[in-house]
Amino acid sequence: MSYVPPEERETKITITGMYSQLAVNTAIGVGTLIVFGFLRPRNGIVYAPKQKYSSEKKQPPKIENQGIFSWIKPVISAPEELLIEKIGLDAVMFLRFIRMCRNMFLWLFLLGLAIAGANLYGTRQDRKQFPKTDNPLQYLSISFLRNSRWFWIHVAFTWIFSLIIFRFLYKQYKEYSALKKQYFRSEEYQSSLHSRTILITGVPSNMQSDEGLQKYVIGNLKVNQQQVSQVHISRKVGRLPELIEEHEKAVRELESVLVKYLKDPNHISSKRPKHSLGGRCGGEKVDSIDYYTSRIQSLEEEIYSERERIKERKAINYGFVSFTNIADAHSVAKKFEGKVTLNEPQILLAPWPKDIIWNNLTVTNAVKGTKRLIGYAFFLLLCFFWLFPIGFLTTAAQIQNIVKIAPFTGDIFYANDFLAGFIESWMGPMIMGAFFIVLPQILRIISRYQGKATKSSLDRAVLGKLYLFFLINNIVMYTLSSTLVDLYGKIRATINAGNTDFKDLYKVVKEADFLDELADSLIKVSSFWINYISLRGVGAIFDLAQIVSLILISIKKFFVQPTPRNIKEFSRPPDFDYPVYYNIHLFFFTVGMLYSVIAPLILFFCFAYFSLALVVYRYQLMYVFTTKIETGGTFWRVVFNRLIASLLFWQVIMVAVMNLKGAHIQSVALLPLPAMTLIVKFICAKRFDAPIRYYKRKNSDPEYNNNIVSNTNDKVSNRFGHPVLTAELITPMVHSNVKHLLSKVYNGRIDETKVNRRGTIRSMSMIVGKNNQSFNIQTVDNKELEWDEQAYYEEQKPGYYIDYSDTASNYSGTTYASANNFPQKNQNHHQQRNMHPNNNPRLPPNSPNSPNNPNYHNPNNPNNPNNPNNPNTNNNVYPNNNVYPKQPRPRYQYDNNSSSSLHLLRQESPAPSVDNYSNYSDDASSLYRQQPREINNYNNSAPRGGYTPPLPPPITPPQQYNQRGYNQNNYNQNNHQNNYNQNNYNQNNYNQTNYNQNNYNQNNYNYNHQNYNNQNDRGYNNHQGY
Repeated sequence: MSYVPPEERETKITITGMYSQLAVNTAIGVGTLIVFGFLRPRNGIVYAPKQKYSSEKKQPPKIENQGIFSWIKPVISAPEELLIEKIGLDAVMFLRFIRMCRNMFLWLFLLGLAIAGANLYGTRQDRKQFPKTDNPLQYLSISFLRNSRWFWIHVAFTWIFSLIIFRFLYKQYKEYSALKKQYFRSEEYQSSLHSRTILITGVPSNMQSDEGLQKYVIGNLKVNQQQVSQVHISRKVGRLPELIEEHEKAVRELESVLVKYLKDPNHISSKRPKHSLGGRCGGEKVDSIDYYTSRIQSLEEEIYSERERIKERKAINYGFVSFTNIADAHSVAKKFEGKVTLNEPQILLAPWPKDIIWNNLTVTNAVKGTKRLIGYAFFLLLCFFWLFPIGFLTTAAQIQNIVKIAPFTGDIFYANDFLAGFIESWMGPMIMGAFFIVLPQILRIISRYQGKATKSSLDRAVLGKLYLFFLINNIVMYTLSSTLVDLYGKIRATINAGNTDFKDLYKVVKEADFLDELADSLIKVSSFWINYISLRGVGAIFDLAQIVSLILISIKKFFVQPTPRNIKEFSRPPDFDYPVYYNIHLFFFTVGMLYSVIAPLILFFCFAYFSLALVVYRYQLMYVFTTKIETGGTFWRVVFNRLIASLLFWQVIMVAVMNLKGAHIQSVALLPLPAMTLIVKFICAKRFDAPIRYYKRKNSDPEYNNNIVSNTNDKVSNRFGHPVLTAELITPMVHSNVKHLLSKVYNGRIDETKVNRRGTIRSMSMIVGKNNQSFNIQTVDNKELEWDEQAYYEEQKPGYYIDYSDTASNYSGTTYASANNFPQKNQNHHQQRNMHPNNNPRLPPNSPNSPNNPNYHNPNNPNNPNNPNNPNTNNNVYPNNNVYPKQPRPRYQYDNNSSSSLHLLRQESPAPSVDNYSNYSDDASSLYRQQPREINNYNNSAPRGGYTPPLPPPITPPQQYNQRGYNQNNYNQNNHQNNYNQNNYNQNNYNQTNYNQNNYNQNNYNYNHQNYNNQNDRGYNNHQGY
């Protein structure tokens, strides 16, 4: 075999690697697009879940044609006004950012062609012939330019590029300011409670009451009493977060046991499932079904008991104050912005209730300061220790570095160009991507520890840390490591040559000229970033195809025996991880700008990537992903600051490179650019920051014209109380095809019933044991498995359904109305917003419970509660009024005489529930209405800081249910007090409910339950009494 010089071999490897990667990436990308086009119309749960869950208003454009590429036209042709309505301003600003980067890199690429030509021509002129190099793409860079006069071209284009970017950034900021003003004036924002509410943290102990906080607001904040609508100080919640977490865990464990035990609908095994307590070895064996059922009951008892005692608990150091209009709340927040002291309360605009990290609200400013320092120290340590895998990545990225460190590998790599090229082009970017998968979670832990009070601010902090981390480790440390590896290779070569004297080694280090080596390494590694961006383009197509999600869901469905709840959760639209996706594109922008002048070939790959990303993420945000918390595009300010930082970084690097290349005069010509960049940032902040952060009322705004009236019924204590006080406790769920086996499992009879929860009709199998005590298990059929009502309502009411992950629980539930929210103005609210499915416009057309579904009125449809021919419909379901039976819970006990069956279970027999709608707009648009409450509110929620009446004494039928009454909400708007009349509920001459034994009169709301012969029944009235 003929001898091939090392330079030629490395050149061949580099070219082969780049060609092979481009070919493989193109093939994989096109193939993945074809697979996506084929699977998309056949897997709506994976590729278009938002079409299933969105209302008509939020419904994305339907893709009627099922062709492989038919999805592209409706995606790219959707106007921005439509996108704002469908996906929200946060998602639109993300797409605008990608579009801005695409347009910028198009201009830079077209101009960069001239730079590349000048570099190629200058190299030829200076060297007379092209020098030998392991990477021929360096001819298009400034690597081989000698004469300093060539660098005036790069100085000129650095100025031109900077001015182009200044224009794009200013224009984008100006347009965002206009969009944010529209957001402030939108019905969604104008009708929300949080928009006119402020959050006060660090409240001193002498102010920790509603009255004390109100005096502070009026006295210290100089606010007129007429401007203040409601004041609420929060209270400790004790063990409720842990109890709710344990309850959900027990329910899921019971569901998992039942799905395995009842896997055969035609046969039930005589061997009941058991497990060991206290460890697998030597633990006590217990019946799993009985254990988890009893555990659920005991936890519910504790939760109800804790909720009933909430008024007895100590107040804590934060509260909420709502104002009569939005402008007053924003004016107060703006006035005290940035005034943070150790002992004084801090005033902020209240976030969405679901955005709050409740545990961090109690952290004082002094403690936050200490935690911030500790968090940043951990972050710096993380950056340092992450250098070791990055150093390994550096050596793995280039074959020549591997050969320098391990010379024996040279024969292997140089004999196989394709293998060497594949490793050099693919392994480095893939290893880097793998290392950064867990990084966002680590940074979230650090930011949460630092005391971030909201999830949106937590995400913004994670974005800031991610970007800084990528900048330090991926660019600075990567370039530095490459330089050190080159220097090590030279020292190793000197030692191999027999020159082991210290003077010889020192001479090698001295002659290396570290700064020149650093500049050369910065230019050389541009090919690595080209490969990385190219590979990430394939990753974006993989994001579109969601091959991994499709495979995982298929495996979970067919090989892991998922519970019905798991299957329903598979269909939920995933949340879009803004910090991660913003950071990736910010980093690519930084890399593109860094090499835009010194190695302009990268500009084409940046333009191609952002063009592809715009189409991919348009589809993803329109049809797949949801915005967990809509913040009105507040990520833009964080993104803008990082864009400014990347420009400063690029401009400083250009000054340094010019100096290292000997172009000292040219470097001086670049010095004004960083100052100009800071001026642009100052101008944008001065002109646009205040309008995008605070609402300023105009005469034309709806609030000014009283088109949207401040709602006094929407109580701050309800919406901004801790979510664990009102979390709907989940019910065990099984498939409907095994419900006939439940009587054998629990040794009792089954009563079928329907209940109304959150506007949906749910089938319940009530297992009745001894003493007529019962335990409810929800049954779902195949159609219901493909639709999760919780995800649907979260899509309809962002900010209404609370995520409890920040309270040590992974449960998501509903914020229910408190007992005080009875209708003030409209006495015909039952007719206007009847919760019966036939009159419920909130259900999507493809919901199993929707009357718009063609199968809904089928006599055999189990989801039609009004069909008398339906064998699955219980007579206790009351037609025409949508009142569903439910009874108060009894005390629980376990029958120790039986070892395998539960005889005394949770009482949840039929008892009437009352629709409760106030004439108001709840958080976010006309869709945001309060949810129906059932009579047994203790069984689902407790009032947030409101009056909690005692349970009525036990009664036995045929006594009427109106044993006691409360004038619960005789509400005086001037003094905001509740007057309770325990003998009568009279509101606007409205006799809400009157129960008689055998008659239900809808107009007079007279109702008498049918044959309530349970001796444990108690008349219970959802805090009103009957």
